[in-house]
Amino acid sequence: MQPKYLLVFFLIISASLTAQNFKYGKVSKEELAEKQNASYPEADATVLYRDYKVKFDYTQGEGFMQTVTVHERIKIYTKQGFDWATRNYIVYDSGSDRENFDVKGVTYNLVDGSVKKEKLQKSGQFEERLNKYRVNNKFTMPAIKEGSVIEYEYTIISPFSRISDIDLQYTIPINKELVELRIPEYYVYNIQSNPKAGIAYSFSQDSKQKKVTIRGKSGLGTVNYNEGFRGKQGNNGTFKGNEYTYKENIYLLEESSVPPLKKELFIDNLQNYQARSLWELSMINDPGGVPKRYATTWEAVSKSLYESDDFINEIKKSDYYQIDLDAALAGATSDEEKMTKVLTLVKSKVAWNEYVGFFPENGVKKAYKEGTGNVGDINLMLVSMLQQAGLSAYPVLVSTKENGIPVYPTREGFNYVIAAVNANGKMYVLDGTDPFAGINMLPERAMNWQGRLIRPDGTSDWVGLYPGYVSKKLTYVQATIEGDEVMAKVRERKGAHFAKEYRSNYAHTNTESQISAIDTGDEAVKITEFKANDLESTKENMSISYTATSNSLVEEIAGDLYISPMLFFAQTENPFKDDKRAYPIFFEYPKSQKYNISIKIPEGYKVKSMPQGIKADLANNTGSYSYLLQETPGMLQLAVSLDINTPIILPLDYEYVKGMFTQITEKEKEKIVLTKI
Repeated sequence: MQPKYLLVFFLIISASLTAQNFKYGKVSKEELAEKQNASYPEADATVLYRDYKVKFDYTQGEGFMQTVTVHERIKIYTKQGFDWATRNYIVYDSGSDRENFDVKGVTYNLVDGSVKKEKLQKSGQFEERLNKYRVNNKFTMPAIKEGSVIEYEYTIISPFSRISDIDLQYTIPINKELVELRIPEYYVYNIQSNPKAGIAYSFSQDSKQKKVTIRGKSGLGTVNYNEGFRGKQGNNGTFKGNEYTYKENIYLLEESSVPPLKKELFIDNLQNYQARSLWELSMINDPGGVPKRYATTWEAVSKSLYESDDFINEIKKSDYYQIDLDAALAGATSDEEKMTKVLTLVKSKVAWNEYVGFFPENGVKKAYKEGTGNVGDINLMLVSMLQQAGLSAYPVLVSTKENGIPVYPTREGFNYVIAAVNANGKMYVLDGTDPFAGINMLPERAMNWQGRLIRPDGTSDWVGLYPGYVSKKLTYVQATIEGDEVMAKVRERKGAHFAKEYRSNYAHTNTESQISAIDTGDEAVKITEFKANDLESTKENMSISYTATSNSLVEEIAGDLYISPMLFFAQTENPFKDDKRAYPIFFEYPKSQKYNISIKIPEGYKVKSMPQGIKADLANNTGSYSYLLQETPGMLQLAVSLDINTPIILPLDYEYVKGMFTQITEKEKEKIVLTKI
């Protein structure tokens, strides 16, 4: 490059840096006046700047302490972007083992041409105990409105050497991002990118020499992850003024114009596909000592849990429930009967307190006595009872949808536990935290790809979490037309997951709430004579029935009557509009939805025209749709069926799914034309 061009280049860069000052507190009027993101005008907000730093500092008597400092500046364009003014950060907090969280923040607004600032107050900061080990630190920035810029800086000081996954992408664009980690050579990590992400970024590496003086017996760190220095010791077994020079490894990432995650319908958890840097502690190379390896296998994960008293001893305990269990199992002969009775007993004795975790919080005995417990309390109790019933039962580690999917062998990647039983050549999964869940029917939160079944001998296997059966919903309708009014008698039979979902949502609500939840599309429909059967039961099926009347379903044009044979049940909008799909399509579970609709032809009319039947199939028996309309004496009979036979469809098959749903929406918009005789 010629010198004059080089000078121009640096002048441009210098001017750019001067125009936008990313130092905390230096928000400009230009940033406040910005109306939209130039590259992503549809974005509700933009991260103008993000600076993520991790470092380890030596503390006398404590060892190396990890400090995470994050500075973010976010521009909010719309009311929908207000959500970015509330942030949540989870830290470990159990007894003396705790991480400290601190935050400061300012909201900036442009008022009459001047920058007005409002600081984050203590009243906008909250702590929420998630379980025995985790606390959520939540804060909400003040004085938010369209056009605001918010800026905050939070610090987490941790005694642990485990480095949390580092998010490199959000659902909004990031204009500029800096990530820097400074790590003593004693800590060795396997660094990976999220394999499910559409983009990946890599770190540059450097190093520098640092010195630390040990004035007393100490270590690299504290708690579970660290070992002590084992260098030269004095005669009394303590360190005396030993000075160590060590290498600090520096990892740096600098990116601009990071694209947002694409929001799509029918997805498990968008964050599963987020660009993210994963740091797995593989070894602590203690100076003067023997290296301790942490990079592990699933067998090592299994072994570590069965060596944990807080885990295995809870499964071994049985005296507190034995009398109740014996009574519950009376008369049960088959393995399925035993599973059902054990699951019913657990659900009747202990209610879930909405805390997740695979370690018990209260302890199984206390949870049984007091009638409440976390996921670990309930489902390790369930494993124990199943084993006492003579079944081959094991705990299965699960990561909830909100928690993501473990990428490498780890305990930390899981936050949930269920029970599994191997019987009659089949694997059954059970969860005692949901009052309406049954055998092989997990709560939606736990249906997240696969779980890891662990055995006492250290072996482990993946276990599928999605049901292998089809949940069915059948809707029967008998409709009549009187003038411009349609009256329909509706009965809907819900099975398996359809029934469980409805019960979970409405078991403790009133009739009005259930009526208001009925989807009538854009039509004005009055619902009367509503009834729900077996709403609070644990039977496989339940049903609802009601009468629907509407004056908007029939349209008269030139003396002819136009009516959709699907009435208000038609799917009139295709949920799959994009040309391409970035992520797998999640339909939650295999399902079949059928409609049998009978419409009485009004006196004095006959059928002039009606929609033709169609049938559409997805490849490999993934799904199908059929629509068949027939005329019988005085009646029209419609049979519609939509079957989704697999809960997950990969993006490469997206165009076929989109095509089928295009056919569905087009067909269900079509109308019958009745003309006067």
